[in-house]
Amino acid sequence: MKLEDAGFVMRPANTAAELGHVKRLPPRQFVSRMKNGQRYYLYADPDLCKCVFVGNAVAFEAYRDMRKRLPQPDVVPGAGINSTGVVATEMDRDVSDVIDDGNILDWKF
Repeated sequence: MKLEDAGFVMRPANTAAELGHVKRLPPRQFVSRMKNGQRYYLYADPDLCKCVFVGNAVAFEAYRDMRKRLPQPDVVPGAGINSTGVVATEMDRDVSDVIDDGNILDWKF
């Protein structure tokens, strides 16, 4: 399942400083951010693509809907997995003050 298929945009970490910011985010988990009154969702992959995927609420819902249509495994690890099979960290509030991302939402791509 590709996040880009759901409407997320991949933003590569092109410099050491940008990669440092990506590594500060929880790896392979969604976190939310508010910018200009709109909620965004970030999914960092500091190891494989050395990037962060950025999507709005529509992209996040599309991803969740795609996950619901997949066959569910018999055994699902408990930590961080909700009933729809989507990893969710700090989804009920903006975590801008908790996890520094170096203004990833401002990166040009």
